[in-house]
Amino acid sequence: MFRKPWFWVAFVLFATACAVFGIVNFPKAFPIVTLDLEMDREGAREAAAGFADRFGWGPAERRQTASFDLDRGVQSFVELEAGGREAFSRMLAEGLYSPYTWQVRHFAEFETNETLIRFTPAGAPFGFVERIPEEAPGAALESAAARAIAEAAATADWGIDLASFERVEDAQEVRPSGRIDHSFVYERPSPTVGEEGRYRLRLVVTGDRFTELTNFVKVPEAFERRYEEMRSANNGIATGAAVAAAVLYVIGGCVIGLFLLLRTRWVLWKQALWWGLFIAGLQALNVLNQWPLAWMGYDTAVSATNFALQQVLQALLQFLGMGILLAVSFMAAESLTRKAFPNHLQLWQMWSPGVAGTTSVAGRTVSGYLLVSCFFAFEVALYLFANRTLGWWSPSDALYDPNVLATYLPWLSSLAISLQAGFWEECLFRAIPLASAALLGQRFGGKKWWILGALLDQYGWKAVDRLNGMYAFAWDDGERVWLARDAVGVKPLYYRDGAFASEIAPLLGPSARPCAAAVARW
Repeated sequence: MFRKPWFWVAFVLFATACAVFGIVNFPKAFPIVTLDLEMDREGAREAAAGFADRFGWGPAERRQTASFDLDRGVQSFVELEAGGREAFSRMLAEGLYSPYTWQVRHFAEFETNETLIRFTPAGAPFGFVERIPEEAPGAALESAAARAIAEAAATADWGIDLASFERVEDAQEVRPSGRIDHSFVYERPSPTVGEEGRYRLRLVVTGDRFTELTNFVKVPEAFERRYEEMRSANNGIATGAAVAAAVLYVIGGCVIGLFLLLRTRWVLWKQALWWGLFIAGLQALNVLNQWPLAWMGYDTAVSATNFALQQVLQALLQFLGMGILLAVSFMAAESLTRKAFPNHLQLWQMWSPGVAGTTSVAGRTVSGYLLVSCFFAFEVALYLFANRTLGWWSPSDALYDPNVLATYLPWLSSLAISLQAGFWEECLFRAIPLASAALLGQRFGGKKWWILGALLDQYGWKAVDRLNGMYAFAWDDGERVWLARDAVGVKPLYYRDGAFASEIAPLLGPSARPCAAAVARW
């Protein structure tokens, strides 16, 4: 069938229809948010440096890093309980709060003093937090004096209209040096985020220095508890699935399968080992490729050299762990497949000079690309059904992640992830289970027929009297062809004019032709 032109014409038409269906319905299945992304990473860094110089934010000898982040807690609350995806889109359009922000960190080795500056995707300043050491000296102002400093700075320097807010919280904390830090929280009476969410603003004065302006959404504690319970349940299911997959596929398929194959010297390991190490090496390089973003989590109490060594060690551990896992998976997949399907093309020989130009490889390559649109349509249909019929939630997302461009080689992440997914999933979740099932079928399914053959060879036709169970078979003893089935007829057996079959349909068609040699011995 696969060699027929009509099959490929139908396949291409079906794949085209799947692609059209997927493209048309993709925004319905996977909600997409529209971002006015006018500021890039370098623009955020330059703007943050300008603000730091203007206001004297520390540290003096600073280093910079930046990332593009999403407040997923607010997104989850809005989309689940405060109006859904439409409300989240309105929040982005109205601009009272920006869940997506550029965050630029100014830091220095062994310095507690550091600053985090935020910008909206459009490039507007959205707040900052300067961290001052607790032991640093400072003024001990009264609350009213500190609030006057905070409100004056918020209004004059940040353009905040405090007339739209009401002050709802005041707090102060006395530091070991005698300095008093003041915190003031303001809330918009309207509009609200759903029925219980509130737009808020936090201003902090450290001593007599304005050190924080943070816009945030007050999410109800009841929702946070429910969401955490839901996340815990989902994490529990994911953990159980991971353990089951490890036991079934890794231990059952890879470890036990390789152990049995080693006893018969059937393990094909060289190509699998090299490819496993190659893909693991890409994963390790991808860890180092994320280095510019890793500085967002750098603990300044640790030396920069030690932090760099930690990243290198993490990459090495990634290489060793993934290398062993991938190599073992590839060895098991290729060895079991060769054992179960010796006539199939070898995975590691697909693009060798003598094989790559064959029609078999061409057909598999073309069909693989055609299947992409089919799987794409399946994913879209699955999420459409889950969202609309089952009421499941899929969070909105942007099609573009600016953090990709922050890496040294933006293309490396996609390459490393896709190669790992493509090779490992194909081997662990397809090749190993299919080959194992085929070998188990050969091992245990064929055992019954070997036993039956031995009985017939020893007892002749009288061996039927010794059978107990469901069966239907034909036996040619060299003189006659014998037909037999169990007494109840659980296994069907039909015959007509010297022809026999396990189904009646083949015997009723005009093309049914009995074997002349068998009829002569009937």
